[in-house]
Amino acid sequence: MFKRSWRSMLLATAVAATFAVGTLSPQLASAEEKVTNTVGTKLQDALKLANEKKIADALTKAKEAQALAKKPFDAFKTNDILAYLNIRAGDYPGALRSFEQIIDSQYLEDAQRAQYVKTMTQLYFQTKSYGKTIEYGQRWLKNSPSDVDAAILVGQSYWLQKDCRNATRYMDQAIDISQRTGKPPKESFWQIKLQCATDAGSAAAQIDALQDLVERYPNKNYWDGLLTLLSRGVPDRTMLHFYRLKFDTDTLDNAGDYEDMAQLAIEFGFPGEAQTVLERGFATKVLEKDKDVERHKRLLESSKKTAEGDKKALPMFDREARNQKTGEADVKLGFAYLTYGDSAKAIEAIERGIGKGGVKNPAEAQIFLGMAYLRAKRADDAKKAFRAAKDDQLLGKIAKLWLIRADQS
Repeated sequence: MFKRSWRSMLLATAVAATFAVGTLSPQLASAEEKVTNTVGTKLQDALKLANEKKIADALTKAKEAQALAKKPFDAFKTNDILAYLNIRAGDYPGALRSFEQIIDSQYLEDAQRAQYVKTMTQLYFQTKSYGKTIEYGQRWLKNSPSDVDAAILVGQSYWLQKDCRNATRYMDQAIDISQRTGKPPKESFWQIKLQCATDAGSAAAQIDALQDLVERYPNKNYWDGLLTLLSRGVPDRTMLHFYRLKFDTDTLDNAGDYEDMAQLAIEFGFPGEAQTVLERGFATKVLEKDKDVERHKRLLESSKKTAEGDKKALPMFDREARNQKTGEADVKLGFAYLTYGDSAKAIEAIERGIGKGGVKNPAEAQIFLGMAYLRAKRADDAKKAFRAAKDDQLLGKIAKLWLIRADQS
């Protein structure tokens, strides 16, 4: 079973919790309550010292006020200011202890409570208190259902606690919120889903996540993982199509793949393709460094000789194909032209064959046509061809992947 860990890649792009202490601006009085004079004086001194950036002295004053606080409102305001000062001092656990004392207080206005819930979620994440991050993150989401940052922190906290079911649920929520609010979902949303699917050994869920990733954040690792999963156990003809995608995405990365692709290309009548594949394998040093390098060299020489004769015979094949009533020969001829780098003749022949009808594998013909259009830098025409094949039972997956490549061309 394909079992790759994406954890290092995910941790490298992990979502960071951020917050701005400027949003916290404690006041000494509310519309209905005031602190007592002795407590108020020390708190005023604490805030003055904080404004002068003397945070340690400010904390000392605030703690003196806390020792004098007897009335509920005095205790509330003292903790409010201590939370603020502890954040300024970088003492997040201390800030959280004060927040916990006041978060459900009757003295806290709803808007301020919502802000404090958000700040507490972020602080708990910073301190790696993931259970508390989830608790307050869920409150944050209840207050602000369209705030994607809340869903991110809850989802990532579940992931860090190895609760993949809930991590995936909240990452889906983050993706949905992002899309509804017109923001591009972040790569890490799908990375968490991918790692959870990998940990669970779910190939289907891995494929779903990787498809989203190659569409939005394409790189060789994602393409390699996706193509490896999708190509397991497919017939040889379909496997050659997957190898073509690997070749196009530069994910043929071992000698076995290069040799297998070349052998299949020869088997299905495209020696020019085999030659091109093997030449890249040597250019990238993959085949040159392999223990079976001499065998690879013999295969390359054989491919070159066969391709040379095949290329010389193309004008004859062209005349024969034109005279046939069905388009099968035209399509094969067209793809042969493409393997020798002539996209214009490839397009003309494949279109002619599709137009005649009688093609044995119409989906494959459309994929060949789309590939030729892509080589000719006609992406819109390529997409039309690939869409014509996307519902095919056997090659539909191939066509959809080529559609992604066309979108990225």
